[in-house]
Amino acid sequence: MNLRLELKLAWRYLGAQRRSLFVSLISLFSMCGVFIGTFALIVALSAVNGFEAEVTHQMIGKDAHFEVMNLRGEQIYEPDSIAKLIMKNDKEITAYSPFIIYKVGVSSKRVNDGVVVYGIDTETAKNVIDLPSKMIEGNFNLDSSSIILGSILAHRLRVEVGDKLVLQTFQSTDEIMGGGPRMMQFIVSGIFETGMYEYDGNLLYVSIASLQRLLGMSGVSGIQFKVKDPWKSDIHADKAGSFLGHPYYATDWKNKNQTLLKWMNYEKFIVAAIVCLIVLIAAFNIISSLIMVVVDKTREIGILRSMGLSEGSVMRVFISMGSFIGLFGSILGGIAGLGLCLAQERTRFIKLPADVYMMPFFPVQVQIMDVVAVFLIANALCILATILPAWKASVMKPVRAIRHE
Repeated sequence: MNLRLELKLAWRYLGAQRRSLFVSLISLFSMCGVFIGTFALIVALSAVNGFEAEVTHQMIGKDAHFEVMNLRGEQIYEPDSIAKLIMKNDKEITAYSPFIIYKVGVSSKRVNDGVVVYGIDTETAKNVIDLPSKMIEGNFNLDSSSIILGSILAHRLRVEVGDKLVLQTFQSTDEIMGGGPRMMQFIVSGIFETGMYEYDGNLLYVSIASLQRLLGMSGVSGIQFKVKDPWKSDIHADKAGSFLGHPYYATDWKNKNQTLLKWMNYEKFIVAAIVCLIVLIAAFNIISSLIMVVVDKTREIGILRSMGLSEGSVMRVFISMGSFIGLFGSILGGIAGLGLCLAQERTRFIKLPADVYMMPFFPVQVQIMDVVAVFLIANALCILATILPAWKASVMKPVRAIRHE
Protein backbone atom coordinates (compact mmCIF):
# COMPACT_ATOMS: atom_id res chain seq x y z
CA MET A 1 0.00 0.00 0.00
CA ASN A 2 2.85 2.41 0.85
CA LEU A 3 4.52 1.78 -2.51
CA ARG A 4 1.33 2.64 -4.37
CA LEU A 5 0.97 5.84 -2.33
CA GLU A 6 4.64 6.76 -2.91
CA LEU A 7 4.30 6.33 -6.70
CA LYS A 8 1.05 8.32 -6.72
CA LEU A 9 2.65 11.19 -4.80
CA ALA A 10 5.70 11.15 -7.08
CA TRP A 11 3.48 11.32 -10.16
CA ARG A 12 1.40 14.12 -8.64
CA TYR A 13 4.47 16.20 -7.79
CA LEU A 14 5.71 15.85 -11.38
CA GLY A 15 2.45 17.16 -12.82
CA ALA A 16 1.83 20.83 -13.59
CA GLN A 17 0.09 22.67 -10.79
CA ARG A 18 -0.75 26.32 -10.27
CA ARG A 19 1.78 26.86 -7.50
CA SER A 20 4.54 24.73 -9.02
CA LEU A 21 4.22 25.30 -12.76
CA PHE A 22 7.79 26.58 -12.97
CA VAL A 23 9.08 23.50 -11.10
CA SER A 24 7.15 21.23 -13.47
CA LEU A 25 8.69 23.01 -16.46
CA ILE A 26 12.18 22.38 -15.06
CA SER A 27 11.28 18.70 -14.69
CA LEU A 28 10.09 18.70 -18.31
CA PHE A 29 13.36 20.29 -19.44
CA SER A 30 15.26 17.62 -17.48
CA MET A 31 13.28 14.93 -19.29
CA CYS A 32 14.11 16.62 -22.61
CA GLY A 33 17.79 16.54 -21.62
CA VAL A 34 17.61 12.79 -20.95
CA PHE A 35 15.74 12.37 -24.25
CA ILE A 36 18.39 14.27 -26.23
CA GLY A 37 21.25 12.51 -24.45
CA THR A 38 19.81 9.03 -25.02
CA PHE A 39 18.97 9.84 -28.64
CA ALA A 40 22.46 11.23 -29.29
CA LEU A 41 24.19 8.30 -27.57
CA ILE A 42 22.32 5.66 -29.57
CA VAL A 43 22.88 7.47 -32.87
CA ALA A 44 26.56 8.17 -32.10
CA LEU A 45 27.35 4.61 -31.01
CA SER A 46 25.44 3.16 -33.97
CA ALA A 47 27.39 5.47 -36.30
CA VAL A 48 30.71 4.34 -34.80
CA ASN A 49 29.63 0.70 -35.10
CA GLY A 50 28.50 1.27 -38.68
CA PHE A 51 31.68 3.04 -39.67
CA GLU A 52 33.81 0.30 -38.11
CA ALA A 53 31.80 -2.49 -39.74
CA GLU A 54 31.82 -0.81 -43.16
CA VAL A 55 35.53 -0.01 -43.10
CA THR A 56 36.57 -3.48 -41.89
CA HIS A 57 34.26 -5.12 -44.45
CA GLN A 58 35.83 -3.10 -47.23
CA MET A 59 39.35 -3.76 -45.97
CA ILE A 60 38.74 -7.51 -45.73
CA GLY A 61 37.06 -7.52 -49.14
CA LYS A 62 39.84 -5.66 -50.92
CA ASP A 63 42.75 -7.24 -49.04
CA ALA A 64 43.52 -10.87 -48.47
CA HIS A 65 43.31 -12.04 -44.87
CA PHE A 66 47.10 -12.26 -44.81
CA GLU A 67 50.04 -12.08 -47.21
CA VAL A 68 53.45 -13.73 -47.42
CA MET A 69 56.31 -11.72 -48.93
CA ASN A 70 60.11 -11.66 -49.00
CA LEU A 71 61.71 -9.51 -46.30
CA ARG A 72 64.29 -8.14 -48.76
CA GLY A 73 61.63 -7.30 -51.35
CA GLU A 74 62.94 -10.01 -53.66
CA GLN A 75 60.74 -11.97 -56.04
CA ILE A 76 59.11 -15.26 -55.08
CA TYR A 77 59.69 -17.74 -57.93
CA GLU A 78 57.66 -20.78 -56.84
CA PRO A 79 54.51 -19.33 -55.23
CA ASP A 80 52.35 -22.43 -55.78
CA SER A 81 54.80 -24.75 -54.02
CA ILE A 82 55.20 -22.37 -51.08
CA ALA A 83 51.45 -21.81 -50.78
CA LYS A 84 50.70 -25.55 -50.77
CA LEU A 85 53.27 -26.11 -48.02
CA ILE A 86 51.68 -23.36 -45.90
CA MET A 87 48.17 -24.74 -46.47
CA LYS A 88 49.34 -28.24 -45.57
CA ASN A 89 50.69 -26.86 -42.30
CA ASP A 90 47.50 -24.85 -41.54
CA LYS A 91 44.15 -26.48 -42.32
CA GLU A 92 42.24 -23.24 -41.56
CA ILE A 93 43.51 -21.65 -44.79
CA THR A 94 40.92 -21.99 -47.52
CA ALA A 95 42.50 -20.38 -50.60
CA TYR A 96 45.58 -18.62 -51.94
CA SER A 97 46.55 -16.42 -54.88
CA PRO A 98 49.93 -15.03 -56.02
CA PHE A 99 50.20 -11.31 -56.75
CA ILE A 100 52.51 -8.52 -57.86
CA ILE A 101 52.20 -4.98 -56.52
CA TYR A 102 53.95 -1.97 -58.00
CA LYS A 103 53.51 1.78 -58.38
CA VAL A 104 53.26 3.00 -61.97
CA GLY A 105 52.20 5.93 -64.06
CA VAL A 106 48.92 5.66 -65.98
CA SER A 107 47.88 7.74 -68.98
CA SER A 108 44.62 8.13 -70.84
CA LYS A 109 44.03 10.41 -73.82
CA ARG A 110 43.37 13.31 -71.47
CA VAL A 111 44.94 12.64 -68.06
CA ASN A 112 48.19 11.36 -66.53
CA ASP A 113 48.33 10.02 -62.96
CA GLY A 114 50.30 7.83 -60.55
CA VAL A 115 48.60 4.73 -59.12
CA VAL A 116 49.17 1.32 -57.53
CA VAL A 117 48.80 -1.64 -59.88
CA TYR A 118 48.15 -5.21 -58.80
CA GLY A 119 49.04 -8.16 -60.98
CA ILE A 120 46.66 -11.01 -60.13
CA ASP A 121 45.44 -14.36 -61.39
CA THR A 122 41.68 -13.87 -61.71
CA GLU A 123 40.92 -17.59 -61.30
CA THR A 124 42.60 -17.85 -57.89
CA ALA A 125 42.10 -14.23 -56.81
CA LYS A 126 38.30 -14.49 -56.87
CA ASN A 127 38.56 -17.07 -54.06
CA VAL A 128 40.70 -14.75 -51.92
CA ILE A 129 39.41 -11.20 -52.44
CA ASP A 130 35.86 -9.93 -52.87
CA LEU A 131 36.54 -7.78 -55.92
CA PRO A 132 34.37 -9.72 -58.44
CA SER A 133 31.21 -8.77 -56.49
CA LYS A 134 32.21 -5.08 -56.66
CA MET A 135 32.21 -4.85 -60.46
CA ILE A 136 29.75 -2.23 -61.74
CA GLU A 137 30.76 -2.30 -65.41
CA GLY A 138 32.41 -4.92 -67.59
CA ASN A 139 33.74 -8.14 -66.05
CA PHE A 140 36.47 -9.41 -63.75
CA ASN A 141 38.34 -11.52 -66.32
CA LEU A 142 41.83 -10.33 -67.26
CA ASP A 143 43.68 -11.37 -70.40
CA SER A 144 47.02 -10.12 -71.66
CA SER A 145 45.67 -6.68 -72.66
CA SER A 146 42.87 -6.14 -70.13
CA ILE A 147 42.84 -3.81 -67.15
CA ILE A 148 40.23 -3.08 -64.48
CA LEU A 149 40.17 -0.01 -62.24
CA GLY A 150 38.15 1.75 -59.55
CA SER A 151 35.17 3.95 -60.42
CA ILE A 152 36.71 7.14 -58.99
CA LEU A 153 39.97 6.56 -60.86
CA ALA A 154 38.02 5.86 -64.07
CA HIS A 155 36.17 9.16 -63.61
CA ARG A 156 39.45 10.98 -62.94
CA LEU A 157 41.07 9.48 -66.05
CA ARG A 158 37.83 10.04 -68.03
CA VAL A 159 37.69 6.50 -69.36
CA GLU A 160 34.98 3.89 -69.83
CA VAL A 161 34.94 0.19 -70.63
CA GLY A 162 36.63 -0.27 -74.01
CA ASP A 163 38.92 2.77 -73.72
CA LYS A 164 42.71 2.49 -73.81
CA LEU A 165 45.18 3.16 -70.99
CA VAL A 166 48.96 3.17 -70.99
CA LEU A 167 50.99 2.03 -67.97
CA GLN A 168 54.54 3.27 -67.56
CA THR A 169 57.20 2.51 -64.96
CA PHE A 170 58.56 5.55 -63.13
CA GLN A 171 62.20 4.55 -63.04
CA SER A 172 64.56 1.98 -64.43
CA THR A 173 66.30 -0.70 -62.40
CA ASP A 174 68.97 -2.68 -64.22
CA GLU A 175 68.11 -5.98 -62.56
CA ILE A 176 64.36 -5.69 -63.01
CA MET A 177 63.86 -3.39 -65.94
CA GLY A 178 66.88 -4.18 -68.05
CA GLY A 179 67.09 -0.60 -69.31
CA GLY A 180 64.91 2.50 -69.27
CA PRO A 181 61.29 2.94 -68.21
CA ARG A 182 58.83 0.66 -70.00
CA MET A 183 55.34 1.29 -71.36
CA MET A 184 52.43 -1.02 -72.15
CA GLN A 185 48.96 -0.38 -73.52
CA PHE A 186 45.81 -1.93 -72.02
CA ILE A 187 42.08 -1.86 -72.74
CA VAL A 188 39.66 -1.16 -69.89
CA SER A 189 37.61 -4.35 -69.44
CA GLY A 190 35.91 -3.57 -66.14
CA ILE A 191 35.26 -0.93 -63.47
CA PHE A 192 34.74 -1.77 -59.78
CA GLU A 193 33.36 0.20 -56.85
CA THR A 194 34.07 -0.81 -53.26
CA GLY A 195 32.68 2.33 -51.64
CA MET A 196 36.12 3.18 -50.23
CA TYR A 197 37.63 6.30 -51.79
CA GLU A 198 41.24 5.19 -51.25
CA TYR A 199 40.64 1.94 -53.14
CA ASP A 200 38.34 3.20 -55.88
CA GLY A 201 40.58 6.16 -56.61
CA ASN A 202 44.04 4.55 -56.62
CA LEU A 203 43.98 0.90 -57.70
CA LEU A 204 44.39 -0.88 -61.03
CA TYR A 205 44.37 -4.63 -61.70
CA VAL A 206 46.02 -6.46 -64.60
CA SER A 207 47.04 -10.07 -65.14
CA ILE A 208 50.25 -11.35 -63.54
CA ALA A 209 51.73 -12.19 -66.94
CA SER A 210 51.09 -8.67 -68.26
CA LEU A 211 52.68 -6.98 -65.26
CA GLN A 212 55.64 -9.37 -65.40
CA ARG A 213 56.26 -8.28 -69.00
CA LEU A 214 55.97 -4.61 -68.07
CA LEU A 215 58.38 -4.94 -65.15
CA GLY A 216 60.68 -7.54 -66.65
CA MET A 217 59.96 -9.96 -63.80
CA SER A 218 59.67 -13.73 -63.79
CA GLY A 219 58.42 -14.16 -60.21
CA VAL A 220 55.77 -12.50 -58.01
CA SER A 221 55.81 -10.04 -55.10
CA GLY A 222 53.93 -12.29 -52.69
CA ILE A 223 51.09 -14.71 -51.99
CA GLN A 224 47.67 -13.79 -50.60
CA PHE A 225 45.74 -16.18 -48.35
CA LYS A 226 42.17 -16.49 -47.13
CA VAL A 227 41.28 -18.14 -43.80
CA LYS A 228 37.99 -19.31 -42.30
CA ASP A 229 37.90 -16.61 -39.61
CA PRO A 230 39.36 -13.26 -40.78
CA TRP A 231 39.47 -11.95 -37.18
CA LYS A 232 42.05 -14.65 -36.38
CA SER A 233 44.18 -13.78 -39.41
CA ASP A 234 47.06 -12.59 -37.22
CA ILE A 235 47.38 -16.07 -35.67
CA HIS A 236 47.56 -17.72 -39.10
CA ALA A 237 49.99 -15.07 -40.37
CA ASP A 238 52.33 -15.69 -37.44
CA LYS A 239 52.07 -19.43 -38.00
CA ALA A 240 52.92 -19.09 -41.70
CA GLY A 241 55.83 -16.72 -41.00
CA SER A 242 57.29 -19.06 -38.37
CA PHE A 243 56.85 -22.07 -40.66
CA LEU A 244 58.67 -20.47 -43.60
CA GLY A 245 61.31 -18.65 -41.56
CA HIS A 246 63.80 -16.08 -42.87
CA PRO A 247 63.73 -14.34 -45.36
CA TYR A 248 59.94 -14.69 -45.60
CA TYR A 249 57.48 -12.81 -43.45
CA ALA A 250 53.69 -12.70 -43.20
CA THR A 251 51.42 -9.76 -42.39
CA ASP A 252 47.64 -9.79 -41.97
CA TRP A 253 45.02 -7.20 -42.86
CA LYS A 254 44.73 -6.03 -39.23
CA ASN A 255 48.45 -5.33 -38.99
CA LYS A 256 48.40 -3.40 -42.27
CA ASN A 257 45.55 -1.24 -40.98
CA GLN A 258 46.41 -1.23 -37.26
CA THR A 259 46.40 2.58 -36.92
CA LEU A 260 42.88 2.84 -38.33
CA LEU A 261 41.61 -0.08 -36.23
CA LYS A 262 43.08 1.36 -33.02
CA TRP A 263 41.56 4.74 -33.80
CA MET A 264 38.13 3.15 -34.30
CA ASN A 265 38.40 1.33 -30.95
CA TYR A 266 39.30 4.54 -29.11
CA GLU A 267 36.68 6.53 -31.03
CA LYS A 268 33.76 4.55 -29.62
CA PHE A 269 34.86 5.18 -26.04
CA ILE A 270 35.59 8.87 -26.64
CA VAL A 271 32.29 9.51 -28.44
CA ALA A 272 30.31 7.73 -25.71
CA ALA A 273 32.10 9.66 -22.95
CA ILE A 274 31.49 13.04 -24.62
CA VAL A 275 27.83 12.41 -25.42
CA CYS A 276 27.27 11.12 -21.85
CA LEU A 277 27.87 14.70 -20.72
CA ILE A 278 24.43 15.57 -22.14
CA VAL A 279 22.80 13.02 -19.85
CA LEU A 280 24.98 14.23 -16.98
CA ILE A 281 23.78 17.80 -17.50
CA ALA A 282 20.21 16.52 -17.50
CA ALA A 283 20.94 14.75 -14.21
CA PHE A 284 22.09 18.07 -12.67
CA ASN A 285 18.83 19.61 -13.87
CA ILE A 286 16.99 16.83 -12.05
CA ILE A 287 18.83 17.73 -8.85
CA SER A 288 17.80 21.38 -9.26
CA SER A 289 14.18 20.56 -10.02
CA LEU A 290 13.84 18.13 -7.09
CA ILE A 291 15.40 20.60 -4.66
CA MET A 292 12.84 23.16 -5.81
CA VAL A 293 10.06 20.59 -5.35
CA VAL A 294 11.33 19.87 -1.82
CA VAL A 295 11.24 23.59 -0.98
CA ASP A 296 7.82 24.02 -2.62
CA LYS A 297 6.32 20.94 -0.91
CA THR A 298 7.93 21.37 2.51
CA ARG A 299 4.60 21.95 4.26
CA GLU A 300 3.00 18.94 2.55
CA ILE A 301 5.99 16.76 3.44
CA GLY A 302 5.60 17.80 7.08
CA ILE A 303 1.91 16.89 7.05
CA LEU A 304 2.62 13.49 5.47
CA ARG A 305 5.36 12.81 8.04
CA SER A 306 3.01 13.73 10.92
CA MET A 307 0.41 11.33 9.47
CA GLY A 308 2.87 8.45 9.72
CA LEU A 309 4.77 8.45 6.41
CA SER A 310 8.27 7.20 7.19
CA GLU A 311 11.57 8.81 6.21
CA GLY A 312 12.19 5.95 3.80
CA SER A 313 8.82 6.50 2.12
CA VAL A 314 9.51 10.22 1.65
CA MET A 315 12.91 9.40 0.18
CA ARG A 316 11.37 6.87 -2.22
CA VAL A 317 8.80 9.46 -3.39
CA PHE A 318 11.55 11.76 -4.67
CA ILE A 319 13.67 8.92 -6.03
CA SER A 320 10.59 7.80 -7.96
CA MET A 321 10.24 11.31 -9.39
CA GLY A 322 13.77 11.19 -10.79
CA SER A 323 13.16 7.64 -12.02
CA PHE A 324 10.06 8.76 -13.93
CA ILE A 325 12.05 11.53 -15.60
CA GLY A 326 14.86 9.15 -16.56
CA LEU A 327 12.52 6.35 -17.66
CA PHE A 328 10.29 8.43 -19.93
CA GLY A 329 13.21 10.46 -21.32
CA SER A 330 15.32 7.38 -22.09
CA ILE A 331 12.42 5.43 -23.63
CA LEU A 332 11.39 8.30 -25.91
CA GLY A 333 15.02 9.08 -26.78
CA GLY A 334 15.70 5.41 -27.47
CA ILE A 335 12.69 5.10 -29.77
CA ALA A 336 13.70 8.25 -31.68
CA GLY A 337 17.34 7.14 -31.97
CA LEU A 338 16.45 3.62 -33.11
CA GLY A 339 13.94 5.02 -35.58
CA LEU A 340 16.52 7.30 -37.18
CA CYS A 341 19.15 4.54 -37.32
CA LEU A 342 16.78 1.99 -38.87
CA ALA A 343 15.62 4.55 -41.45
CA GLN A 344 19.25 5.31 -42.35
CA GLU A 345 20.11 1.60 -42.59
CA ARG A 346 17.29 1.01 -45.06
CA THR A 347 17.31 4.20 -47.16
CA ARG A 348 20.81 5.71 -46.60
CA PHE A 349 19.26 9.17 -46.99
CA ILE A 350 22.14 10.89 -45.13
CA LYS A 351 25.02 11.20 -47.61
CA LEU A 352 28.71 11.92 -46.99
CA PRO A 353 31.50 13.24 -49.25
CA ALA A 354 33.33 10.00 -50.11
CA ASP A 355 36.73 11.68 -50.55
CA VAL A 356 36.62 12.83 -46.91
CA TYR A 357 34.88 9.98 -45.08
CA MET A 358 35.96 7.03 -47.27
CA MET A 359 32.33 6.10 -48.02
CA PRO A 360 29.43 7.86 -49.75
CA PHE A 361 26.81 7.50 -46.99
CA PHE A 362 26.47 7.81 -43.21
CA PRO A 363 26.89 4.22 -41.94
CA VAL A 364 24.96 2.97 -38.91
CA GLN A 365 24.75 -0.39 -37.20
CA VAL A 366 22.54 -0.81 -34.14
CA GLN A 367 23.84 -3.25 -31.51
CA ILE A 368 21.34 -4.30 -28.88
CA MET A 369 23.94 -4.31 -26.09
CA ASP A 370 24.73 -0.65 -26.79
CA VAL A 371 21.04 0.24 -26.55
CA VAL A 372 20.71 -1.64 -23.26
CA ALA A 373 23.87 0.01 -21.89
CA VAL A 374 22.63 3.50 -22.85
CA PHE A 375 19.25 2.85 -21.24
CA LEU A 376 20.86 1.62 -18.00
CA ILE A 377 23.41 4.46 -17.84
CA ALA A 378 20.77 7.15 -18.43
CA ASN A 379 18.46 5.79 -15.75
CA ALA A 380 21.30 5.15 -13.29
CA LEU A 381 22.47 8.77 -13.58
CA CYS A 382 18.93 10.03 -13.07
CA ILE A 383 18.44 7.87 -9.97
CA LEU A 384 21.80 8.94 -8.52
CA ALA A 385 20.81 12.57 -9.08
CA THR A 386 17.77 12.13 -6.82
CA ILE A 387 19.65 10.88 -3.76
CA LEU A 388 20.67 14.29 -2.33
CA PRO A 389 17.27 16.06 -2.61
CA ALA A 390 15.44 12.86 -1.56
CA TRP A 391 17.61 12.57 1.54
CA LYS A 392 17.06 16.28 2.28
CA ALA A 393 13.28 15.78 2.15
CA SER A 394 13.34 12.61 4.28
CA VAL A 395 15.21 14.16 7.24
CA MET A 396 12.82 17.11 7.65
CA LYS A 397 11.27 17.46 11.13
CA PRO A 398 7.46 17.27 10.79
CA VAL A 399 6.73 20.23 13.09
CA ARG A 400 9.22 22.56 11.39
CA ALA A 401 8.04 21.46 7.97
CA ILE A 402 4.38 22.20 8.83
CA ARG A 403 5.27 25.65 10.16
CA HIS A 404 7.30 26.39 6.99
CA GLU A 405 5.99 29.32 4.93
